[in-house]
Amino acid sequence: MSSTCVAESSSSTSLAPITVNSSVSTDVPIAITIPPEIFIKICEHLPPSDLLSLTGVCKRFRGFLCSPESLITQDIWRTSRIYFLPGLQLPPPEGMYEEEYIRFASLLTRCQYCTSQKMVKVYWQFQVRCCQECLLKNTTPIIYSKDHNWMTDNVFTGLVYVRHNNQILFWTSDLKSSYREFEVISGNHYMKWVADRKERRIRIMDDAVQRDQAAAAAEEESNKLLGSATADTTTNISTVSALGVDVDPRQFALSQIRITGTRSSVSSAVSALQHFGHIDTLDIMIMDSP
Repeated sequence: MSSTCVAESSSSTSLAPITVNSSVSTDVPIAITIPPEIFIKICEHLPPSDLLSLTGVCKRFRGFLCSPESLITQDIWRTSRIYFLPGLQLPPPEGMYEEEYIRFASLLTRCQYCTSQKMVKVYWQFQVRCCQECLLKNTTPIIYSKDHNWMTDNVFTGLVYVRHNNQILFWTSDLKSSYREFEVISGNHYMKWVADRKERRIRIMDDAVQRDQAAAAAEEESNKLLGSATADTTTNISTVSALGVDVDPRQFALSQIRITGTRSSVSSAVSALQHFGHIDTLDIMIMDSP
């Protein structure tokens, strides 16, 4: 007697069945026996961070979730992204699969070069996630001019860039490879090379702007919701001033009291309020130094 499970080929778009002999062990892990259609249904309700955790459970789950050529794999990550990541509603940029897109833009937070977490930003123009220091190390600057005079250069006009203070930054490796291409291109191919690179640059720059705007809008909406929730909570908290005004806390029916004042006066007030058993929570806000 045997049970059926599935394994996914990296080049397939479906989950192919394989057979596991149940006579080998009577205690078969659920990861081996769970039907693929049930696994997919479960994944539809999971955020990307949980999908990432599943990739480390077993080779089978990793096969389901880490097969870039599989349409099913892409659908799983796409569904999770759309449901759980409001700032990533746009499809992946050209050349990126869904899982790579989500890891790059949301799940990973460190600089991909130095692993720093300080001032890390996604630069969609270059498709890199890095800190400001590594950005400057890996780019070549020129002085920004309002008339965009660098665009008259047939190499620069095909390069994506970012603005940084009063400079334009080009990714150094892209700049070098472009000059190598420029040195060998000739004849009728030259003008097509210039036109194709310029068209690609415009497409990528426009896409980067859309992604930055979408992320900013999602963050603004999140901050609004957070502010609304905080305001609703604050209205249900009694306020006691610790700035020398005597207040009897027994007049408050609520179990939470907010204390504001200097460090020393707040400390005295907290000590005094500990004698009142009906107060469960103290919300303390120190207004200035000692």
